Amino acid sequence: MPRKKEDTPKKIAMKPEKKKLPMKTAGKSLETKAEAVLTTIVQAGGQEFDISDIAAKAYKAYKSVHKRKHVSVFRVYVKPEEGVAYYTVNGEGADDFKIDLASL
Repeated sequence: MPRKKEDTPKKIAMKPEKKKLPMKTAGKSLETKAEAVLTTIVQAGGQEFDISDIAAKAYKAYKSVHKRKHVSVFRVYVKPEEGVAYYTVNGEGADDFKIDLASL
């Protein structure tokens, strides 16, 4: 009696799983390397100001009020002699676009 196609066992091709190994350079794994920490400090009038911290706080202050406004250019101008950092958003400034440096 001839065999039907349904009766023949099906062969399933199985591919072995490939394991991802961490890349190595000079005997060290790339996954264990940490990024360098960059900090810019301005010293003026006997005080120190962390520029990256000022910029982050200025941006956070702006976004807390203007949540939906798109920001393409955000610039911070630090004036230690006045104790204030002013900022502009997309080339526009306002009287309330400032951060008091004493509060940092």
